[in-house]
Amino acid sequence: MIIKELILKNFRCFGSDEETIEFDNLTSIIGANSSGKSAILGALLKLFGRNGEEREIKRSDFHVPMGKKPEEIDENDLIIEAIISFPELVTDKTAAEKTVPNLFQRMVVEDVDGDPYIRIRLDACWKKNNTPDGDIDSKLSFITVSREEDDGNEDNRSPAKVSDIRSNIQMIYVPAVREPSHQLKNASGTILWRILNGINWPKDINEQINNNMKPVNSIFDNQVGVKQVQTIIQTQWQSFHKDSRYTETKIKFTNSDLNSILNKIDIEFSPTEIPKSYNINSLGEGLKSLFYLSLVNSLLEIEFISQTESAEEKAFNLLPPALTILAVEEPENHIAPQLLGRIIDNLDQISKKKNSQVILTSHSPSIVKRIKPESIRHLRISKENLCTKVNKILLPDKVDDAHKYVKEAVTCYPEIYFARLVVFGEGDTESIIIPKAIETLGSKIDSCGICVVPLGGRFVNHFWKLLSEIEIPFITLLDLDSERATGGWGIIKYVINQLIENGISFDDICGKSGLTQSDLDSMHTWPLNSKEDGQTMMSWVQHLESYGVYFSSPLDLDFSMLKAFKEYYQRTVPTGEGPRIPDKETDNNGYTKKIETCIRHTLKESGGNGNSYQDFEKELMLWYPYLFLDRGKPGTHILAMTMLDTSSFKENMPESLKKVVNAIASELKNDPFSSLKQVAT
Repeated sequence: MIIKELILKNFRCFGSDEETIEFDNLTSIIGANSSGKSAILGALLKLFGRNGEEREIKRSDFHVPMGKKPEEIDENDLIIEAIISFPELVTDKTAAEKTVPNLFQRMVVEDVDGDPYIRIRLDACWKKNNTPDGDIDSKLSFITVSREEDDGNEDNRSPAKVSDIRSNIQMIYVPAVREPSHQLKNASGTILWRILNGINWPKDINEQINNNMKPVNSIFDNQVGVKQVQTIIQTQWQSFHKDSRYTETKIKFTNSDLNSILNKIDIEFSPTEIPKSYNINSLGEGLKSLFYLSLVNSLLEIEFISQTESAEEKAFNLLPPALTILAVEEPENHIAPQLLGRIIDNLDQISKKKNSQVILTSHSPSIVKRIKPESIRHLRISKENLCTKVNKILLPDKVDDAHKYVKEAVTCYPEIYFARLVVFGEGDTESIIIPKAIETLGSKIDSCGICVVPLGGRFVNHFWKLLSEIEIPFITLLDLDSERATGGWGIIKYVINQLIENGISFDDICGKSGLTQSDLDSMHTWPLNSKEDGQTMMSWVQHLESYGVYFSSPLDLDFSMLKAFKEYYQRTVPTGEGPRIPDKETDNNGYTKKIETCIRHTLKESGGNGNSYQDFEKELMLWYPYLFLDRGKPGTHILAMTMLDTSSFKENMPESLKKVVNAIASELKNDPFSSLKQVAT
């Protein structure tokens, strides 16, 4: 069995609208800091924690709505509900024999062909009184009707004993701050205690230990120095204390019973670079973290072995629960990136065991790249009510589309999951120029929570789909590429179709223009041979800006920057180098041919002849191939940016870039999690 769903209401950062989190055998909960990852694990601990402290409901567990102060609330309620399903009924009938009987009477079946499941619900109510913490009443119940049929009738609820739940479900919580030395202590609840407590110790183990320790103690007792120390301690003690029950003192160098020995257990690591072994406290933070995870694996492996041993060879007296939930918080902590893959592989293997389920939380792109997108649950704090929103990543139905989606959108740029806003650009140029443009608003890109993603030839529709599903706002800056083979009307048609694919109606985009579906289908063939054709196209460019799609026009951002800062870009050319341009006055024919050659180089062999460009734009094409096609684009832009001060850049940057910056400022000006408050001018 597995936890299939967790429903939260008014719990910590989860608000008054019920939020449902779906779980698989391995589930990855990702999101920025303070987005609610720990709250989900905390909710599971309230239901399945192994001790009273983990299960205790506190006042801080109750959600405080935005705009209200805690002291203004007289009464508050929260709900934590888990839906438990039984996939083993279909896949493993032997496993079902161990899980179903104990919980059979608690099951809910909605219809004849439906799969049975269990609802465990924790209801808690906080009420103000004359004490600082108020009164908290909580109730743990099995609910024996479906959520649709649940009218709150107490007849459909039966009390759930903590002992019954713990015998069937255990949760092992591995916190972000890991202390393996604590888990190696023989204290109740620690991993070592769980392991040692399950060993089949002989009944006379203490007698065996005591008999074998006598010769060891005898060696020490016969040492002259030890005898002198014993005598002095005995004499001094009797001078202070006369109670006949405690008159004798004795130094013991060994332990004579099992508990004494177990309390002194430690782990040593060897060989080392020094001539002695290391204990756990001598390890670095990374190795400590790894060893903590290996301890958890050891416990689960021992529980598994205990189920397969025959009665004669049984070394452990364990009755493992029907389900172990392993919740690992931030597995990347203190771990070198090259080891993360191994950790994820181990967690994946644990999740495939019959009685195990793994939940991990992370805000690391390195982790996200190593997990299946189907297992991701994305958390985001809504800026409208400051409550956590949970979204599942849904893949397309077709195999080919799903492959592209995973390869091009989900795994290639995982930083987008943690952004307040994503700006898509064509490539390296946008990665350099857009952050510079954002700085004109007086804030660095990281503190704004903005992620600039170069598409690098990948299809933008997959990114749009992903971010639409997980509710992260985005802005797109594309190259218009007028008169290039796939640009101009072709790129406008593509954008319109992808907006429609992402839920915007055809009538909304095209209705007012009188465009028909047939017109849209043939849009890529529309002419672009004159300035008038260019003006018609620009009206569509401006229209698409209302949907968050902007174009570097008439060509690309490289060309736009050259138009705006021609002198600075020309200065990046070393003395004596640069394009060989015939003198217009003395060799007009050569000059004209050079422009025609550069136009062809700029617009590519299959492109147009530049008729839609203005004369000064054609002259810029004398420099464009040399600066951006023959040389590396990033290097050219970086050199030019070092010469440009912020005020000059802000005043003269291309119009499309100004619009993008204004759109960024407008989107984030009311976002409490972004430092960007200023609107561009």
